[in-house]
Parts: sequence; C-alpha cells; structure tokens
Amino acid sequence: MGMSENSSMAHFGPSNPSPKENDQSKIKRYASVIGLNPEQELYYRELHAHVWPSILDQIKQANLQNFSIHLTEIEGRKYLFSYYEYTGEDFEKDMSNMAKDPEMQRWWKETSSCQILLPGTRPEEPWKPMEMLFFQE
Repeated sequence: MGMSENSSMAHFGPSNPSPKENDQSKIKRYASVIGLNPEQELYYRELHAHVWPSILDQIKQANLQNFSIHLTEIEGRKYLFSYYEYTGEDFEKDMSNMAKDPEMQRWWKETSSCQILLPGTRPEEPWKPMEMLFFQE
C-alpha cells in the first residue's frame, strides 16, 4: 500500500493526482530519501561523478529516465533525495531484472556502505519512498 493511501491527511485534486490516477499515468514518478554517512560523502560523490557505464545501461534498460540524486543537510545530518520517472510496462519485472544484474549488485554494495538507513526502511529496500503532494507538467 502506498504512503498516500495510508495518510489520513491525503487530499487529491488537479495538481495532486490520486494514487489511482498515478497508476493510470504513462509516466510513473518516484521520489525517495536515505541518509548519507558523512565519512563516506567524498566516496559517494566520486562514485556518482563517474558512474560505471554498465550501471547507466541498466538504468536505461529498466525504463528509468530523468534520474537524479540530490544532497542536503538538515540539522547537521546529510540526506540524499532520489527522483526518477518510469516509462515501462512492468515496473516490478524491470526492477527485478535490474536487481539480478551482477554489476548492479556490485554498485549497490559500493553505494550502500555510504548510506544510512532511515526509520521504517530495511536493507532490501533502503530508500524511503516519498509521497507526491504537487505535480505540474
């Protein structure tokens, strides 16, 4: 069940589509957050300044586009915010295929050492999903 479906404060309208409307959209938008280990920030930056070509290929093959990761600091803690758009037909299958790739597994092993799990997450799904509250195309 998506985060917005659980929220007792959810309110949908023209600039905030409901989960059902999002599911019917050709482009699915995903945002998530995770902590960044400050001792590993430089290494994380280096990894993402020179992403391995095989990882970029996997992202394309999984039908992900407009993928970005942003960094912020709040009250002395560092956080990574991720956003991407999915344009394929079977999200679960595409994510499963990407997760099975040995190079992607190696990449995730490198990046996971830089990340800090947030409450409510687990190692198998370390990035905490975020609810979309506003959308303007």
